[in-house]
Amino acid sequence: MTVLYFANARRITGFSEEEIPATEPLSISAFWEQLVQRHPDLASLRSSSRLARNNDFLTSSAHIEPTDEIAVIPPVSGG
Repeated sequence: MTVLYFANARRITGFSEEEIPATEPLSISAFWEQLVQRHPDLASLRSSSRLARNNDFLTSSAHIEPTDEIAVIPPVSGG
């Protein structure tokens, strides 16, 4: 799956996007566990970030397919 990182998630990972190998659907929780294993500092964003799959925000009961594009969208501010 392709994971897109925005704002602080991009700063933490050092990537705007990366490919994460997946062979089966993942729950939201399992997806976050994989991300935090790869990038431990993302744990600080888990409770406040939104996830979008193929341009649609995910609900907590959604599953992520291996072919999905997932965006990690932390809170942002600006003016």
